Amino acid sequence: MGLASKRKGRRYRCWQKLFLALIGFPLAAGLLLVFVAIFRAVFVHQQNQSVLHILNNQVMDKIDESQITQRAERLAGALKIPSVSYATDNQEKEALLQLHQYLETNFPLIHSATFIKKEVINTYSLLYTVEGTTKGKLPYLLASHLDVVPVDPSTWEVPPFGGKIINRTYIYGRGAIDDKSGVLGIMEAVEYVIQRGHRPQRTFFMAFGHDEEISGNRGAQELAKALKARGVDRLDFVLDEGFPLTKNLIPGTDKHIAMVGISEKGTATLELSVSGNPGHSSFPPPESAIGILAAAVARLEENPQPSLLGKGPESATFKYLAPHVSFFYRLLYNNMWLFSGLMARQMERVPLTNAFVRTTTAITVFHGGIKDNVVPPSAKAVINHRVHPSQTVAEAIAYDRKIISDPRVHIRVKTFREAHPVSPFGLDCIPFQMVMISIQQVFTDAVVVPAVFIANTDTRWYLSFTKNLYRFLPTVIMPEDVSRYHGNNERISIQHYHEAVNFYYRIIKNADMLIDQVPASTTNNDDEEL
Repeated sequence: MGLASKRKGRRYRCWQKLFLALIGFPLAAGLLLVFVAIFRAVFVHQQNQSVLHILNNQVMDKIDESQITQRAERLAGALKIPSVSYATDNQEKEALLQLHQYLETNFPLIHSATFIKKEVINTYSLLYTVEGTTKGKLPYLLASHLDVVPVDPSTWEVPPFGGKIINRTYIYGRGAIDDKSGVLGIMEAVEYVIQRGHRPQRTFFMAFGHDEEISGNRGAQELAKALKARGVDRLDFVLDEGFPLTKNLIPGTDKHIAMVGISEKGTATLELSVSGNPGHSSFPPPESAIGILAAAVARLEENPQPSLLGKGPESATFKYLAPHVSFFYRLLYNNMWLFSGLMARQMERVPLTNAFVRTTTAITVFHGGIKDNVVPPSAKAVINHRVHPSQTVAEAIAYDRKIISDPRVHIRVKTFREAHPVSPFGLDCIPFQMVMISIQQVFTDAVVVPAVFIANTDTRWYLSFTKNLYRFLPTVIMPEDVSRYHGNNERISIQHYHEAVNFYYRIIKNADMLIDQVPASTTNNDDEEL
């Protein structure tokens, strides 16, 4: 009896251990994960800006609306000038020169101020040096571009270069968003400063490239060289175009979201080609060059690059958002380590949010065939990747080769550029916090978050000048208006343009307020500082 009881006890303990191994420990681990996730959601802290108490405590002024109509009309006038970039060395160059003259005519105070120097760089780009009253501090740079993308007038509801103001509400025209509102917004802010009889304390540059839409090789690159040539090799920060404010794009909040680009996706353009033998279409081979290449391209579309959500700077986007969303989304956003897979599956359903998840793959060109009744001797396709900051170009191409898995498909790298380094955005980074507060001073309900910019800008030409490169477009675009960006019926509201001017004004004023926090310039001779 005693022996039987011992055997029964041993069997019980074995079952107990098996239960703990199969159910108890995983259950306990699961409960612990749930507890940690809920704890992080409940006790999430809002990002404070205590280092910028100087800005928080100042008496803030803004540009009033007394000249809002005149400013809108000046932007509309600039939109009438078709400064289109088609391809490298194929631009409407006379229109660019016309735009130069338009800016000089419409901003007389800038062009007559003794402390502002205008230079024309490489014939078509513009560099303005605004000499501040305080010497010996690192200058900063405000960037934008003069050129616009091509347009098909037949698809627009209004003339794309008509510069029309409709219903006293919207300014229509190619470049209204990208990016003549940036050029004129910056200049309006500086003109207003001078109009009030003031002069900035800090020295800064206004750099307007003429070929951003076709890579910036002739424009921003030459602007950067001009700065280097005069001994300017360091900048406090660079601010260029980027994401606009959006609403209802990211779930969990009805506030405006202002995503400030702290990095920028890389890019890789690949040519895929297949060679075959030409022949008569009456007795075709089992597989043609077009068929082989089409199958390869289809595999790339069916098997997108892997999700990298939460492995790059976009994790900070959701961390900054977490204090401002409902509890359910706070649970997700503040626990990317646990829910990134679930979030990625939801985000990849929409092309725009999918771009935050991974390296994207776009088939942009496909060529094949020479005659209706001839089996084509070859076929070519062009693939454009926008490379996530957590992935290298080489890794993206290796993934392509693995998915295509066909030695008959040759891959040639046409152009590539790695993703930009991640700029600092913590509480101790004065330039980022200053941009953040400047946004909140104008767009008072905005939640400002760091983000990866999914397109490309001229900032790449200024990477060697500073680690503080930020990308932001100070206007509001609703989800239904996203297609207007490089699309049909591009427009900006008069009110939103006024806010853009105010944003640049606040940048100039706030940069002056923080002058004591700015590092010293490396140039010793004040007279030749710039």
